Amino acid sequence: MLIGFIAIVIFGGLLMSRAFYFQIIEGGRLRLLAREQFHTQIYFTPERGNIYSSDGSILATSINMPGIAVDPLMIRHKLKNAEKLSGLTGISFKKIIEILNKKVQFAWINKRVSAALAKNVGKLRIAGVIIVKQPVRYYPDGKLLSHVLGFVGINDNGLSGIEYKYNNFLKGNRRALKVLHDGLGQYIFIRGFGLRKATHGDNIYLTINKQLQFITQYYLDREAKATQSKGAFAILMNPNTGAILAMADYPSFNPNYYWKYSARYWRNRAVTDDFEPGSIMKPFIISGALQDGIVKPDTVINGYHGSYHFDGITVHDVENKFGRLNINQLIEYSCNVCACQVGMKMGKKRVWYWLKKWGFLDRPHAGLLGESSGIIRPLSVWSKIGPCEESFGQGAAVTGLQEAVALSAIANGGLLMKPYIIKKIVDPYGKVLFKAKPKIIRRVINTKTDKEIKYMMRLVVKGGTGEYAKLINFKVSGKTGTGQVINPKTGKYYKNKYTASFMAFVPYRHPKLTMIVVQEDPLKISYYGGAVSAPVVRDVFKNALDILNVYPRGNAYGEQFSQGKDSGGGNKVKKAFVRHGVMSDLKGDTIYKALEFFSRYNIKVKIYGSGFLYYQSVRAGSDLNNKKTVILKFKPRGRSS
Repeated sequence: MLIGFIAIVIFGGLLMSRAFYFQIIEGGRLRLLAREQFHTQIYFTPERGNIYSSDGSILATSINMPGIAVDPLMIRHKLKNAEKLSGLTGISFKKIIEILNKKVQFAWINKRVSAALAKNVGKLRIAGVIIVKQPVRYYPDGKLLSHVLGFVGINDNGLSGIEYKYNNFLKGNRRALKVLHDGLGQYIFIRGFGLRKATHGDNIYLTINKQLQFITQYYLDREAKATQSKGAFAILMNPNTGAILAMADYPSFNPNYYWKYSARYWRNRAVTDDFEPGSIMKPFIISGALQDGIVKPDTVINGYHGSYHFDGITVHDVENKFGRLNINQLIEYSCNVCACQVGMKMGKKRVWYWLKKWGFLDRPHAGLLGESSGIIRPLSVWSKIGPCEESFGQGAAVTGLQEAVALSAIANGGLLMKPYIIKKIVDPYGKVLFKAKPKIIRRVINTKTDKEIKYMMRLVVKGGTGEYAKLINFKVSGKTGTGQVINPKTGKYYKNKYTASFMAFVPYRHPKLTMIVVQEDPLKISYYGGAVSAPVVRDVFKNALDILNVYPRGNAYGEQFSQGKDSGGGNKVKKAFVRHGVMSDLKGDTIYKALEFFSRYNIKVKIYGSGFLYYQSVRAGSDLNNKKTVILKFKPRGRSS
């Protein structure tokens, strides 16, 4: 007995010591291992932050899209119910029955389904079938601004554009559901246990003016289709602040269905694509020559009737064969021969210095994805004729955004402004995390030189190569460009491929808007920027000034138009005010489609909201004669809370 008692005491002591070791000494480590082995989390997508235009209209938002999940342990008559679910969802019976036979309490059938399908599944009233709503990205205006906004993948991560670049702001904290799992890795769902609340993402407000974006996209699309351009883009800016008001690309894509388009449709050509600018580079080089005293506005240069031979090369003017021109006329008629001679007078170092000062060697840092810094050759590899080539936009490649920023400096009096597209970032509780302020990078030219180059660009539109950009009540200053395209295989220029560009600002004396339009390889009408890109700028300026309530101080072309002279290109000017027509029922239309209807009338359209039209101030069937203003209200379709 005594021996047995002693054995029991010794054995009990050993057990207690081991228990002390595992529970006290190793307890923390073992509990952590247990949690890792038997606890896990199922994550649910939080609501992503919205993207707004400058006036607060929604450009990108999240809508609740249903998904179908099941608790297999609750489902009875599995064969019968699997057949029902398979018939409605289109998922194979075999796949459904595999899910229903799992020894778990939560499993997905399909994470994203239509509202109609979710409703029909709910009508089956199968115990254990759960309809789970999760936010999904939605772009109410479809293709509008798609290249800037980008898109979001199925895992709620931004894959392109603003959505990608600012993903950390837009994407909130995920909602997590804690679950247990057994030794086989099967989920054990305990109802009401471990739900962690999601945090919404931050909201981003862009500098984009939605109405200006619509008209810019509309007129760019119309002209690019007419010319059968391979691609095109347009940028509209406020020259006094650097804010980007509109940025359009052609062809565009619908980010709601981004996977239906090849990747080449996704890029934002205005900031990623480098192109030889051609003659739109002349104002920047000539202004440098004016600033440095190399030439004056009345300096006369020989145009050699369109053919200038020097150092083994020949510089041509394509159509106009000029004799002697002063510097004003050089810009007005876009003479390559004269520009070449100015460039050679400036020399390599001076031309390179002005390219750098205008910002053509730097990335703009506007807050957009994929901004390029252009391609300017190092000064050390410039040939002797380099200054000549650069003076009329050959030998260098720039982006549309770089050109727009430099043009804005001419428009605002000589100050290079930092461009920006993010107006502010606000957290879900209304706290402003970031707010943009206009920033001057540097003064490029003095006010005297600025006035001189502005006047030269005014002549371009008044009677030079940019006549198609004329407006009746506002004076426009601009510059045309036709750049050659290099064959990447041979390194030589194509004989029949060009980029057609036009840049301008308005009004002439106190500019409120700057704009550049570039078309890549237009096949129809013309390949000259003054013929196919200037009309886009004209039509956008005409509508944009009205939208911004900018009023003329006088009739810019009153005498010319009253006499019925040509507006450029031989087209007689006709009265633009169309007052005939009947109002259509536009309910259900997008803003873009509604604006397309009103584009033929001289009626001011006020837009509220985004998405699809549900209210129009003029009833369908009403006479549009004498109507001055129409109010249209839009809202997203099928949005649920």
